[in-house]
Amino acid sequence: MATQALVLAGGSDCRDWLQSCLGDALVVLPADAVDARQAVTEVAQTPDVSLVFVSFDGELVSGGASMVAALTAAYPSLPVVAVGHSDAGDLVLSAMRAGAEDYFVIGRDDARVSELLQRALLSRKRQTSDAGTRAAGRLVTVVSAGQSALLAFLAGHIAFVLQARREGNERVLFVDLSLPGGNAIIMFDGAHDYTALDILDDVERCDETLVESAFQKLDNGVYLLGLPEDFVGAHLDGQLGQLGRLLEILRGLFDHVVIAADRGLGVHNIATLMAHSEHNLMLSDQSVLRSRQNKALLSQLRQADAPLHSLRLVIGNYRSDIGMEPSQLAELLGVSLAATLAGRSTNRMKAMNTGESMLDFAPSDGFTRGVETLASQVLGVQPSAKKRSSAWRLFGRGKD
Repeated sequence: MATQALVLAGGSDCRDWLQSCLGDALVVLPADAVDARQAVTEVAQTPDVSLVFVSFDGELVSGGASMVAALTAAYPSLPVVAVGHSDAGDLVLSAMRAGAEDYFVIGRDDARVSELLQRALLSRKRQTSDAGTRAAGRLVTVVSAGQSALLAFLAGHIAFVLQARREGNERVLFVDLSLPGGNAIIMFDGAHDYTALDILDDVERCDETLVESAFQKLDNGVYLLGLPEDFVGAHLDGQLGQLGRLLEILRGLFDHVVIAADRGLGVHNIATLMAHSEHNLMLSDQSVLRSRQNKALLSQLRQADAPLHSLRLVIGNYRSDIGMEPSQLAELLGVSLAATLAGRSTNRMKAMNTGESMLDFAPSDGFTRGVETLASQVLGVQPSAKKRSSAWRLFGRGKD
């Protein structure tokens, strides 16, 4: 049966292109709406509409975004697809932020438009089906009281190990909510186009189509959502009202979700993360400063009824010549010790600067071995029998 669709704000070239690509599979209905209000009304007055295309060309960009936003709000189950002659980043981002299921480029997506159309039409059905058949994904939260680049670096590498040891079509997502913004995006060469702020502002849009069309995917296969580099907010506490709902959606879309968060996220939101996570880790070093900061955070988390019984300690930058031993620190904080990460700080810095994972840059480093042990013994992930290869390179660059 042919799909009936409306094309809003688009010229005859857009309609002709869609018709030529899809033939009898698509019936393009007349559409006269020129603004968001009229678009909502026109859909309501047109029976059996299964799909809406909205033009994003030239002066129509802002109007198209308004139409998409209004339609997705009024008809949550109706696929709305953006179309345009250009795939410039600002156009695609505007469409996706407004709520578009996908973005088609006229004259370029001819060979794929049928597949893309089917994906748009079936996205919600597939999401419902996956939720019923896919085992709920596991969440790992890594927290620390203070801001530290090592927090995102550690959480990212946990995600990398999980990705390397995945089975079948398992998917891994790394969400970096640590401050200052941009930690993971900078260290792992991620994109700024679609960030954690975008998904937090529109939680209910998170589905398979959004994942594949908007989420950044690193070269090693890990999906990444991070805060933008120019994010300057003191903390995120006021922007996370639907955090719990987002975690449940992500659990249905990914097999493993690793989240990095520091005190800037707010105690209540850290407690929410911990309550939804199967594994909770606290990163500390051997300094009195960080130890006391983490102890204060733990006290606040107890008052917020966070599930601290599942929390375990990870010592980063371990040095044997510093007085505070990991077991002593764990006892001081009142949590069990999960792992001690040593290794050379120069190796970690070089890996960050040259764009390589530690699993590739320094596989025998104490940090690398510690993360792998953490994944095996604490997270229950079996060691990989495969030999590491150049696929570990995050950015496609080799050593000089």
